[in-house]
Amino acid sequence: MSELIALLVQRRRPTEPDLMHELNALATTAGYSIGGTFDVVGRPSARFGLRSGKVEEIGTWVEINSPDIVFVSPSLRSSQVYRLMEKWGVEVRDRTQLIFEIFYKHAQTLQAQLQIEQARLKYELPFERHQIRMRLQKEHTGDRPTTDQVGIGEDLLNIQVQHLRRRIAAIGEKLERVSEAQKLKKKQRLQRGYFEVALAGYTNAGKSTLHDALTHSGVVSADELFTTLSTKTTALEIAGRRVVVSDSVGFISDLPRSLLKAFNTTLMAIADADVIVLVVDASDSMEEIDRKTRTCLDTFTRIGADGVPIVVALNKTDLVEPPEMSVREQALEPIGSGVIPVSAKEGLGLNQLLAEIDSHLPGMRSYSLRLHYGDGGMSLLSWLHDSAIIESENYTEDWIEIRAKMGPETASRLTAMMHDGELRLVDS
Repeated sequence: MSELIALLVQRRRPTEPDLMHELNALATTAGYSIGGTFDVVGRPSARFGLRSGKVEEIGTWVEINSPDIVFVSPSLRSSQVYRLMEKWGVEVRDRTQLIFEIFYKHAQTLQAQLQIEQARLKYELPFERHQIRMRLQKEHTGDRPTTDQVGIGEDLLNIQVQHLRRRIAAIGEKLERVSEAQKLKKKQRLQRGYFEVALAGYTNAGKSTLHDALTHSGVVSADELFTTLSTKTTALEIAGRRVVVSDSVGFISDLPRSLLKAFNTTLMAIADADVIVLVVDASDSMEEIDRKTRTCLDTFTRIGADGVPIVVALNKTDLVEPPEMSVREQALEPIGSGVIPVSAKEGLGLNQLLAEIDSHLPGMRSYSLRLHYGDGGMSLLSWLHDSAIIESENYTEDWIEIRAKMGPETASRLTAMMHDGELRLVDS
């Protein structure tokens, strides 16, 4: 089956950056072949979103070249999409709908599929309502439709809208159950003494490749946008600590608010992390690095993660010359607690990155404790081996004497579990 041909139309103000390359990458990732592009610089219009002169010019191009679809960036109102389709005689979608299409293509888990469907339905509800109303009006020929005809049309419209709203509500209930299950898993990890590290960054920065390089989890990566939609978590040890490393959906400029809200359960891994590793593509230009990192930091604020320590992983260093790397490192220093050059693909700089992560994880303190030798004590000792770092253990006739390093959450839980025995902090 041949690829569909897409025309890309970008409308931007003179002060806004040219992001046609990003729109091109989005359309290519969705599987379209690019037939042409229009970069329209100027103010938007209320009727079409584009000035009427440009609408006519693009209409002529469409008539001559016959693309299968036209994608317009940024987002449009439902009435604007409908008017452009009427004018050009071809299917028109906006940037947000294109992102939904890519997300749907890459959704592999039930959670991701539900999140995308819910967000898409919410976004397209006004489009559906507008287009159904326009179709109903066109079906009435001659004079204006009668009151009965209008009433029947509105009833059909209301039935369709109610069906969509019921579907949205049903998906919301399913996602709530998924969210509760995730919260339970997180609580269990905390109880077992795991720290959480989240990989975050602009889409296609190499997060999945870095996740696999650190954890050897076999995460599939590709040179496409949004290859990861569901949070992937893998456990590993960093300097004796048990850590869960999460890889989640990549960010993009002007990410639709509905998608950000829909992926709340996925983005919790970032907001609740002990450390965020912000993955930055070092092969980008400085202008692009600045734009993308500002987008990421803004997204952190929007999801409530702006207080979490940030370590910057400057990825793809194998594609950049040393003098350029030095400029990038200096520019990124104000963003995080440390900037570590790495190449996830080549396995370079990973030990330095792990050491930097470890230095920003919550402090662990040494404790000494005595447990009664018996079933209860052995059960607690087994739990400690899963939840803390055992530095030493000695057995006497009546007691098990242990020295262990643990975080405050683990120490608090251990105190609550000990019916008899002793637990005290060891001076380091």
